[in-house]
Amino acid sequence: MTATTLSRQQCPTSTNLHHQHDFGQGYKRSAERRTLLVTLLTIVTMFAEVIGGLITGSMALLADGIHMGGHAIALGLAFMAYYLARRYATDRRFTLGSGKINDLAAYTSALLLGLSSAWLIVESISRLLSLQPLLPKEAMAVAVVGLLVNLLSAWLLAEHHDHGHDHHHSHHDHHHHHHDDHHAHLHEHHGHDHNLHAALMHVLADAVTSVAAIIGLAAAWLWGWNWLDPVIALAASFVILRWAWQLLRQTGSILLDAEGPSELRQQIRQRLESIAGTQVKDLHLWSVGQGSWTLMASVVTHEQHSPDVYKEKLDSMKSLHHPIVEVYYCQVCGSEEVTPPRK
Repeated sequence: MTATTLSRQQCPTSTNLHHQHDFGQGYKRSAERRTLLVTLLTIVTMFAEVIGGLITGSMALLADGIHMGGHAIALGLAFMAYYLARRYATDRRFTLGSGKINDLAAYTSALLLGLSSAWLIVESISRLLSLQPLLPKEAMAVAVVGLLVNLLSAWLLAEHHDHGHDHHHSHHDHHHHHHDDHHAHLHEHHGHDHNLHAALMHVLADAVTSVAAIIGLAAAWLWGWNWLDPVIALAASFVILRWAWQLLRQTGSILLDAEGPSELRQQIRQRLESIAGTQVKDLHLWSVGQGSWTLMASVVTHEQHSPDVYKEKLDSMKSLHHPIVEVYYCQVCGSEEVTPPRK
């Protein structure tokens, strides 16, 4: 048997080497279940309001039902993103995993939120310039029902810390790397779930417009101030537009592989440079999903450390996936034996 055949068929190093390729996306998050529940609740409310509007002839009910339909699409998009990210977590066609499906959905959702707020601005200005007669009692009933549904949805979506990734830790790891894990998990504060945040923004945007409507309608009912309703709606729409812009910036930077948080980068740098005779010359850290990161680093060493030595220093950082450490051996500072650069 040739050495080549042995290396391919019986090499123990190759046989025992196993990499997880899900980049932390291969488990079902509680946010997925909650988003599905809120989507179904929104769809039921939408149908109830549309049917009620058609039966009673109420334009307020019909308009709010159609508005809820837009949010149902956004919430459905958020749920599908969770499902697809989990479904394709180990699909090798996604070079760095499927986690960014969630960020892509959040970006799209932010666009929808921005468009709906822009429409609300135009509509509010139009109504302010040409005041329309209101049916305050009927419209207020619709707004109150909408607000209650939105508050329930917001409560269901309220972000809790998802412990799904903890299942990958062994009891042994917790026992012997407790100190390292404590520091390694500091970066989880940076692992915001933008998909869940986008879904919550849609629900809160609806709640804000409902509160604005209730205040405006109360003023119209009590004092005949029909002008206050579009003014409050205009103010609320600018608040929602600001939310959409912030979410677009956050998700857009992730989709464009923006550099990871400085706190986490500094933590990684300190770990690598804690190895004797090592200096980090280049470090790239970027997001591959919620609370998941990947890394490429170049280090110069005055010792004969292999890349595995550096990777072992990062092992306890459970949300760091497939780190690549490029090692350069100093050929100037008195090494007796010069070794060519290795990767």
